[in-house]
Amino acid sequence: MKEKLLLFITLLICLSVIVIHNIAIHPWMLDDAFISFRYAENFSQGHGFVYNLGERVEGYTNFLWVLLLGLGNIVGINIIVFSKILGFLFSIGCVLLLINSHKFIKDIDRNVSVISALLFGTCGIFTPWASSGMEVTMFTFFVLLSVLFYISIKNSKGDKYKFCSIGIICALSALTRPEGLLIFAIILIDLLIASIKNKNKDFLYMIASFLAIYLPYYIWRYMYYGYLFPNTLYAKVGISIAQLSRGIAYLLRFAIPSLFILIPALIALLTKRWIRKYNRLYLLPLIAILYVLYIIAVGGDSMPAFRFFTPILPLMCIISAMSISLLFKSKQVSMLVVALIVFYNLIQLRIDREIYRHIANDKVALYGREVGIWLKNNTPNNTVIATNTAGSIPYYSKLKTIDMLGLNDEHIAHRDIRSFGKGGAGHEKGDGVYVLSKKPDYIQFGSSLGSKEPVFLSDRELYRISEFHDQYELKVYNLDSGHELLIYKRKENIE
Repeated sequence: MKEKLLLFITLLICLSVIVIHNIAIHPWMLDDAFISFRYAENFSQGHGFVYNLGERVEGYTNFLWVLLLGLGNIVGINIIVFSKILGFLFSIGCVLLLINSHKFIKDIDRNVSVISALLFGTCGIFTPWASSGMEVTMFTFFVLLSVLFYISIKNSKGDKYKFCSIGIICALSALTRPEGLLIFAIILIDLLIASIKNKNKDFLYMIASFLAIYLPYYIWRYMYYGYLFPNTLYAKVGISIAQLSRGIAYLLRFAIPSLFILIPALIALLTKRWIRKYNRLYLLPLIAILYVLYIIAVGGDSMPAFRFFTPILPLMCIISAMSISLLFKSKQVSMLVVALIVFYNLIQLRIDREIYRHIANDKVALYGREVGIWLKNNTPNNTVIATNTAGSIPYYSKLKTIDMLGLNDEHIAHRDIRSFGKGGAGHEKGDGVYVLSKKPDYIQFGSSLGSKEPVFLSDRELYRISEFHDQYELKVYNLDSGHELLIYKRKENIE
């Protein structure tokens, strides 16, 4: 009875923090989420997985998320509402997995599960994603489930159904985010080594079930889009020292709000007693370390709340919880330490630059909604717009859009940028000459409300072209909210 009460209180605390935090940041949603919404809506209406009708560009990296939202829309569920429902359900799922992690990992006890859940469920690197519209909580759930389930079945020799199941879970993870392939590869190599040592073929069951799901998808996406990798990778990732430096800086910023989760975890890796007791759980720190190296390699991320670290945060919390449990033999002392860490987490929800200020100041999707609706109501259906706000404005306007940052534009994404890696992740590419050649009816500099002065690369290049100034004029429109929309409109009678 006491155990059930403890688990219930833990769940209640975590869910309360998640709900209260998401109410506090309402109506915040990420503009990038609306890119997925646009693909999902077009799919649900029979146009395929496309951004602009008739153009096959893979401007998303969350196929399963887009598919689920599209299927929901087919049966009449609003895409935005459905994204929030799924976001909260998978958030709850993540917390429940951690609370019950001792049932998967026999080397840890109930207290470790409770501590890890409290560390995770109160951390602002996880909490805001429930209502963001993004696939973050779903991917985190599949990553955590795949690792916990694999650890629980690793020694189940010859149980083909269990090893087929882990392959299926890994496939769902890889369909949600490409990083799922990294998790699959690490687990597969570990299982392969174990299979060779034990002279069995368990790894074959995992490979077969994974490929049965993932291979048909990959063949389809390659034939559909024509590239080995998503268009977003070409738009966001390069190879440069500057990109690595940006990734390291991203890691250092992440360390501030997660400081007292990381410190016990790092102590664990350096403590012989921890290693002796939990040596069979080497996979937890191994996955965390390799994933961090991946994050550094791709140069981090520009979105708030350290999105890229969220999927491995549960593993860090488990490691940290094991360390706290080992370092402090008294349950009272260990829970006092946990209470202090939880308090620190809660403070970070209101003071950390990326968790609080970045989200509080992020009005891109909110203003983009109003701008998109205005464009829909005040321009013809065949209007073509060029914008850096590739999510909310196109989603609400329903107009053909040139994504000037290149996430949804093949040409811009594949353009070589000499200084790549020195700017913000996902905001470095552009091509002013190319955009002008498309003769859009409207060109918008800056973000969702527009700007007179150029901000991003396409803006700056356009502004230096004399033909742009000859063909376009700045217009200022008053929106119902009182905000002004600044946008360049193509002059009439221009060939």
